[in-house]
Amino acid sequence: MKYMMFLFILLGCLTNILADNFLAKESKHALNENKLILLSVKSDQCPYCIRMERDIFNQESYKRRIVSKFIYLEMKHNDSKLPAFLHVKYLPTYYILSPNNLNIIDEFAGYMKPDDFLELIEEVYQQTKNR
Repeated sequence: MKYMMFLFILLGCLTNILADNFLAKESKHALNENKLILLSVKSDQCPYCIRMERDIFNQESYKRRIVSKFIYLEMKHNDSKLPAFLHVKYLPTYYILSPNNLNIIDEFAGYMKPDDFLELIEEVYQQTKNR
């Protein structure tokens, strides 16, 4: 029984290390390019996730605007690399993270119209960069 408990703890620690390494790499990339991190947490079965993907992230003009100011990352809600400090309650959930310390600058969930979504992330970007 002790060994089983030790194994679970060890696996949990390794998962956190992998998640930290994943975001640390992306954080360096964002710092080098003077961008923020936009992390999308979603599911393949979520109808709102599918709509956001179709209406925004698969549209070249919107995608260009996003990647001009953000390092865009996607993760499944059940991915073991998803950091524990992100408490996902709804899908899709979008986090804007600081590349300096990976603090959450802003988060929002659910479907949004493309123009509303882009306006929101642009506003967060401008507020963060003007500090």
